[in-house]
Amino acid sequence: MKFSRFWTRVQGLAVVFLLGAMAPAGAAYPDKPVRLVLPLAPGGAMDVLGRGLAERLGALWKVPVIVENRAGAGGNIAADQVARAAPDGYTLLLTGDMLVANQTLFKGAINYDPVKSFAPISIVAATPPVIVVRADSPVRDIAGLRDAASRHVLNVGTPGYGNSNHRALTRLQQQVQGTVQHVPYKGAGPAVVALLGGEIDAAIVALPAVSTLIANGQVRALAVLQDNRSATVPQVPTAAQVGLAMDGDTGWFGLLAPAGTPPQVVDDVWRAVRQAVTEPDFRARLLAIGFEPIADQPRAFADRIVSDALKFPALLRDSGVALQ
Repeated sequence: MKFSRFWTRVQGLAVVFLLGAMAPAGAAYPDKPVRLVLPLAPGGAMDVLGRGLAERLGALWKVPVIVENRAGAGGNIAADQVARAAPDGYTLLLTGDMLVANQTLFKGAINYDPVKSFAPISIVAATPPVIVVRADSPVRDIAGLRDAASRHVLNVGTPGYGNSNHRALTRLQQQVQGTVQHVPYKGAGPAVVALLGGEIDAAIVALPAVSTLIANGQVRALAVLQDNRSATVPQVPTAAQVGLAMDGDTGWFGLLAPAGTPPQVVDDVWRAVRQAVTEPDFRARLLAIGFEPIADQPRAFADRIVSDALKFPALLRDSGVALQ
C-alpha cells in the first residue's frame, strides 16, 4: 500500500512537471505592471502616442502600463535607463529617431549603442515635422519667415537635439538669408508652450503636437516638411511647394526593450502593439492628429536602426548640425 501511494504521488508530480514544460514560453507575460519610458516632456507628439499606446496595451494585457517621462540630454537619459534595465519586458522605451542620431551628435558622451543595447520591437508610427508660428504673428508664409530672419534674429524652438525636427531646422538655417537661432526644449510640449507665450518666434515640431492648435486657429502652419501634403492638414503646403529643400526626413516613433529580452517576450509585445494600432478607434485617433500608424515587425525595425546608424553621420554633417 505504501509503495502504491508513493508511486501515485510520483505519477502526479510527473504530470504537473510535463504540463509546466508544455506551457508556451512567455504565456505569463505580463503578470505585473509594465513601465513605458518616454525621453521627452509631457505634451508633445511622443507623449500623446505613448499615453494612447499605454492605455491600449493595458487594456489588452489587463495590467497597468505606467508612462514615465524622463526628459533631458536629447533623450539620452531615458535611453540609458532602459538600456540598463532588466531584460524581462517590464521596462520599455518609446523613442524617436534621435536615439540613432545621438550616437553621432553626442559622440563619446552616451553610454548605450543604439544597435547593440536594445531589442527593437516595432516602429509604432511616423509623422512629419511642421513649421508653425502664432496666429497673431506677422509671418504669414515662408516668404515672410525669410524676410523676418533678414531683419532680426529669428528664434525657432524644437523638441531638442538630434530628432527630425532639429535636422529640419538646420536645413532651414542653410536656406535663409539671415539669422535663425535654434532654441531646444525638452520636448514638443514645452516648445509649443514657449511659442504660445511669445518666448520664440516659430517652432518646428511633429505634426500631432500642433494639429489641434492648427485646427482651432491658435497657430499657423507654414509648411509640412515631407514630400506629400498631410491628410490631417491638407491646406498646408509641403516644403518643396514653398521653395525649401528638405530631406523628406519623416520622423519615426519606435518601441524597444533592453538587449537580451527573450525573443518570445519581444514577439508578445509586438503582437499587442499591432493589435492596438489596428483597432479602428485608436487608429482613427492617430490618423486624425497626424500620425501614420505602422507597427512593423521587430526585424524590420532592427534593420531600420542599422540603416539609420549608417546614414545619419553624413546626414547630420551635411545638414550642419553641431556636435554637442
